[in-house]
Amino acid sequence: MLKKFGYGLVVAGALMLGVGVVNTVFVGSAMAEEKACDKCKHLPSKPEKDCKCECHAAKK
Repeated sequence: MLKKFGYGLVVAGALMLGVGVVNTVFVGSAMAEEKACDKCKHLPSKPEKDCKCECHAAKK
């Protein structure tokens, strides 16, 4: 009984680790796709309040 519980715990831990690794890879690839603006150096999805660059005006 204790062996089965231990194996189940190992399998659950391995699955959680796998999900964490896959999630990290997806987040890293999603963040890598967005490039900063050449003019103002801000990200198009997160403009600064005082930024008047055209790349942010087009998104609104």
